Amino acid sequence: MEAEGGRSHRAHGLLILAGLLGLTMVIWMGLSPRLRQAMSGGQQSREPTAPAGMKFLPGGRFEMGSPQARAHPAIHDHADTTGAPDPAHEIYDDEGPVHEVALSPFFIDLHEVTNAEFARFVQATGYKTDAERKGESWVFRQGARDWALVRGADWRHPLGPDDSIADRMDHPVVHVSWNDAFAYCRWAGKRLPTEAEWEYAARAGHRGQTYPWGDELKPGGKLMANFWQGHWPDRNLLEDGYYYTAPVCSFPPNDFGLCDMVGNVWEWTADWYAEDYYAHSPVVNPQGPSSGEMRVARGGSWFCSPNYCGAYRVAFRGKSPPDASFNNVGFRCAKDAKAP
Repeated sequence: MEAEGGRSHRAHGLLILAGLLGLTMVIWMGLSPRLRQAMSGGQQSREPTAPAGMKFLPGGRFEMGSPQARAHPAIHDHADTTGAPDPAHEIYDDEGPVHEVALSPFFIDLHEVTNAEFARFVQATGYKTDAERKGESWVFRQGARDWALVRGADWRHPLGPDDSIADRMDHPVVHVSWNDAFAYCRWAGKRLPTEAEWEYAARAGHRGQTYPWGDELKPGGKLMANFWQGHWPDRNLLEDGYYYTAPVCSFPPNDFGLCDMVGNVWEWTADWYAEDYYAHSPVVNPQGPSSGEMRVARGGSWFCSPNYCGAYRVAFRGKSPPDASFNNVGFRCAKDAKAP
């Protein structure tokens, strides 16, 4: 009887231990990546080795989206004085509700795919982009007031047939559709990040901030991203020296070490777009709707100004047809990773 009682006590103890371990894991997953790192002594030795040009992100839980009370003032504080309709209602309603998301670990590119990197893909595969097959793409030129469909514009010729990327190989590739971005990432053994992964990467462990670096667009007067400085479309002050794209990593990285998560070029994500998706998206590793007409793009670009779109906020959701291409849209890739 004593032996049986001993086994019973040991079994009971093991059950308690298992329960405590399970509870510890739940609490641990609920902590921010930065807090987890601090509690583990800040050691990175157990992290998986990231592929060249990528960063390991541990995943975990974060709050995705932006409350309407926070989102709408961003446009009203910089009201357009040109008589253009106020886009606030159309643009920001899809950013809510704020909801909790739990992500598995993953890798993500340190910066947007460059012209040089895309050129290697084309040389290796003979790939033709959607813009090349169509013979045209959408271009916004300096001094223009609207977009134009330009014959001969493609990733090699961003402004048209007379333009060249010869001196811009370290700039992000543009005039790439979602289809083109998907093809490149697959060739590279990667994939496009989900919309949730993109926002998690952009927020870099911060909760509820407007931009990857905080709530001020230019903290202390410092430019943190490539966007339109001045009143769109009348004047670009060129405070950063770039009218169109800038070389990748020309501006400070976020706290995850990722460059240009906002500004420079829009970035395609894997997801189909649905305005109300946040209202019913799953908590764990959301993949977006199963179908749609538009794919989600994130981060804004050099084309966005405070008075026009303000799309360089981390919660802003852009969208375009998967075969569309523009001289302000590019991408970066992601890759699955195992937990350390």
